[in-house]
Amino acid sequence: MERKRLLYLISSDPRVSPFDINMAHDAGFDAVIPYAPVDAASVAGLVQDIMFSRGAKGARYSSVFFSGSDLAASEAMLAAARKTIFPPFRIGLLVDPKGGYTTAAALLARVEALAAARGLKPWAGLRVLVAAGTGGVGRAAAAMAGREGARVVLTSRRPAAATEAARAIGDLFDVRVEARPAPTEAELLPLARDADIVLATGAAGAQLLSRRSIEALRGPKIVADVNAVPPSGLEGLKPQDDGVEIAPGIFGLGALAIGDLKFKTEASLLKELLDAGEPPVLDSGSARARARELLAARPNPRTGS
Repeated sequence: MERKRLLYLISSDPRVSPFDINMAHDAGFDAVIPYAPVDAASVAGLVQDIMFSRGAKGARYSSVFFSGSDLAASEAMLAAARKTIFPPFRIGLLVDPKGGYTTAAALLARVEALAAARGLKPWAGLRVLVAAGTGGVGRAAAAMAGREGARVVLTSRRPAAATEAARAIGDLFDVRVEARPAPTEAELLPLARDADIVLATGAAGAQLLSRRSIEALRGPKIVADVNAVPPSGLEGLKPQDDGVEIAPGIFGLGALAIGDLKFKTEASLLKELLDAGEPPVLDSGSARARARELLAARPNPRTGS
């Protein structure tokens, strides 16, 4: 009898995201079993039950996906699972806190390609502003850009929130991020002027920079927004914009241009959980590498050129 492919979707939030459930079913899992809320202390017992219930040969047909709004909680659950697993009871593991890693990976891959097309230097030395970056996507994007050698500034309208986010990024990813308060557009605009790349990662419906402010920036500069809910975080940037010059020397990436690659990245990682001969462990680095690979593999990638 053919073994059923099972995915246990474990979240630190009160509820599991329907987005991830749908993605997992579409990737080909026979069943997706949600567990929420779960903390790191509970993970070992859950993972042991998942491993041992199907035997040494059957364990590899089970996988675990860790999610939730809190990156630190998701990483702690992944760490607990990795400590629990041992041969021959191998199961696949994936961490993508509420889509934060795959979204950030897609964002950086699209920005990277557009930057190359517009003559900007590699990440090392680039000045990256992560505006309203205290959420999961902002923190992940700041960490990934910092790993590449960029000088990252992360802002929040609440100074204490920016400081806490920068500290957490340092603790989780060993990446230095500069925290800067920006309670209003007046404080954010000078930081945007100083940046080579502006990433808007704020809450849906919150405008961060007006059209007038964006037109006052000097290029070449790339601006990107992960929010598809109107109004845009960057006024005048449309969700479908894909390298469009929205102001002289200012090239924009909208949420739908980024989201298409995010969707493909998460789908690809879920497929790897299903198809890999040796059950993998897929983390933020895996998401970053996969998004870059998928973009490079496109027959005619649109980079605005």
